[in-house]
Amino acid sequence: MNSLRPATAHDLPQVIELLDTIFRREKGVEDQSVLTDFPLVFDDRNLANCRVIERAGRIVSHAAVWPRTFQIDGESVRVGIIVLVATDARHRRQGLAAELMRDLQAAMPGLGCQLGLLWTGVPGFYESLGWVSVQTPGWIARGTTVPRDGSARLQVVEFDPTRHLDALHHLHRAQAIHSQRTPTESAALFTLPKCPVLVGEADGHPVAYLVEGRAANKRGLVEYAGDSHDVWELIGHVTTTRGSQQLLIFPTHPKLAELARESGWSIGPLTSSKGFGDEMVLVLDETVAGTAVLEHLFCWGLDQA
Repeated sequence: MNSLRPATAHDLPQVIELLDTIFRREKGVEDQSVLTDFPLVFDDRNLANCRVIERAGRIVSHAAVWPRTFQIDGESVRVGIIVLVATDARHRRQGLAAELMRDLQAAMPGLGCQLGLLWTGVPGFYESLGWVSVQTPGWIARGTTVPRDGSARLQVVEFDPTRHLDALHHLHRAQAIHSQRTPTESAALFTLPKCPVLVGEADGHPVAYLVEGRAANKRGLVEYAGDSHDVWELIGHVTTTRGSQQLLIFPTHPKLAELARESGWSIGPLTSSKGFGDEMVLVLDETVAGTAVLEHLFCWGLDQA
């Protein structure tokens, strides 16, 4: 018999071992752990939203929901992001993941979630549970260099939490589309492993930032804020020091697509805001199911799961 229940702090070692085996070590990744890649998912305040199935004293399946609030052109939308759905190889094809998902989906309205959101490589599984695919507007650009024209105005420095956290938190919240992070959440997300943050300062004050994802679950230039020309200057710094990059250009920054084209970068439609996989939503509240809302849920990289 399956024993489905919320996860506890006591479960964490088994949960992390299961998930690291499936999402990290089986993919050849030895220098990352989901525990530090998803610190807010496994935070004490969200642990009850992680579900496990236990058999014979061992946790064999896991799924979690991470509730977030997004601000979309002045409208607040409560979204439940589904993360880390996985089952031990010896217990697959027995309906465990579907059982976990149905339990989470039943719980999400009670958490205030109006929509569910996830990324996946197996959309058919989620379609059977009521999820539908959506397509992100925007572009994906790839390039190697950014021409230097002598107009650089920023001092580019690495993110220092003691100096920059408050300014970057407010730069993120100044975007027309953003997640309503708390300062504590911003501190956790801006210090994720293998996701270095560059800061552009003008007269000593941060005016833009750029996140370069080098992690297994975040690849490329995945989040930024500030004036597009300032962000492009930061992109130029990354390409100079690190070489070719994949840039996710969200509709909040169309000028970046223009700058990339002018610099000879290859440009294509952004079919997924991770640059890969399918994006899906579960509509729990029809009042927020408009196209504009659904298309703009996937814009900010550090909230990607």
